[in-house]
Amino acid sequence: MSKKWIITLSVLVGVLAVFLISLWTLFGLSSVSVEYNTTTKNLSATEQEIVKAGEFKNHSCVLFAKKKNNINKIYAHTKDNENFAYIKILNIETKFPNKYVIHVAERKELYAIKIDSTFYILDDEFRVLRIADTFASTEKNAILLEGLDVKNSTIKVGDFLSVGQAGMKNLYSAFVRNNRSFAEQIGKFEKMGLSVYEDEFTHKEYTALALTTFAGRKFVINNIDFALSEKLQKMYAVESMLYSMPTNTDGKFVDKDGNVIYVVKLDTNEYVAFDSEKHEESQKIAFGIDILQNCYIKIDNLTLAKYVNRNTKDIYYSIIEN
Repeated sequence: MSKKWIITLSVLVGVLAVFLISLWTLFGLSSVSVEYNTTTKNLSATEQEIVKAGEFKNHSCVLFAKKKNNINKIYAHTKDNENFAYIKILNIETKFPNKYVIHVAERKELYAIKIDSTFYILDDEFRVLRIADTFASTEKNAILLEGLDVKNSTIKVGDFLSVGQAGMKNLYSAFVRNNRSFAEQIGKFEKMGLSVYEDEFTHKEYTALALTTFAGRKFVINNIDFALSEKLQKMYAVESMLYSMPTNTDGKFVDKDGNVIYVVKLDTNEYVAFDSEKHEESQKIAFGIDILQNCYIKIDNLTLAKYVNRNTKDIYYSIIEN
């Protein structure tokens, strides 16, 4: 090897060595802090406890660190401190050149499910926040959720549940996209129930979600895996429209001209608008509060098929007697 190549390689090795040393000096982790991005009610873990649980390596290069490992270690610490179940790591921010900030939020108690005689209180990601012997749904605590298909063989505080109804993982965010906050959700719904139904044309099975409010109103959303956010939007719009309709002194709904609105009850227990060209005069029923209070509102979409592209225009509602 020529003297020129030896000098060139020596210079390159020297530059590389300086570069590597600078990575572990200038960019070597020097401190980790915690920033709470929400108020805390059930979460009492201290900053020191959270940082310790993350097992961060001092002086490791922040440019190449796998922060996901630290997040998983913080979550796994629930086995030593159940209070850690309420921790949600939003992200670990790198403050250049050599600091981390852990952004933490408190997980909120959104759902309560019952398995055998035990209640499991969950957040929107179906993480088990706590376990209780008794539970009663109120306008300030979790919503009772029935029919959830839990796949876990054992359940402990801190576990993320594996559930059969994948669409439920999108429910909370679908509410938020409709400007319905956490407080609005638990303040409105007393319970929710999941079930399976078969499409009458394709014979495929889909998941339905029944929602019951503290005011006694019931809604059913068919196929929660398709356009869930838009179906919630339709649900709220229909509720607002129906329950704000003007009535006469007999409690019957009237149109803008004061005329009573008439409907027909089908064999399927669904109420549809009276049409003189389609229905007999004897079939018409004055539509009023008494009927609406004994019905639920179903939100559905037209049949899904490979040869038809469905969109939000294919979402409709029905008024069906309980």
